[in-house]
Amino acid sequence: MQQLAERHQRFQAAVRQGWKHLISTARPRRARQRPARSRQTAIDPVALTMLAVNRLGPATVRTATQGRALVVAVPDAHTAEIFRAALQEMQKTRRTDRLVDVVVAAEPDARRLDHDAGEA
Repeated sequence: MQQLAERHQRFQAAVRQGWKHLISTARPRRARQRPARSRQTAIDPVALTMLAVNRLGPATVRTATQGRALVVAVPDAHTAEIFRAALQEMQKTRRTDRLVDVVVAAEPDARRLDHDAGEA
């Protein structure tokens, strides 16, 4: 008789747990409050690295060897902020990096600005 009572209690406990699980998963959940993000566009790190190597690298080498100011064009303001911050850090060891100026321009104009700046 005692075995039957223990089985029944285990069965009831299992049923109770099952119902709790079912109800908790079926209950609509409140949306979590997420911190407001700034409306900056996500930048692909690979694309950013390629842009830095292709545009910022040659400009810093030219200013170091020629001593003339150059303009580097980037596609958006967020990328410009990143490039300016990188230049600010690089200026600590190489003063000629102060001669590099970063501007925001559309992609076709960027090639023209890099080319014109290299000739000036």
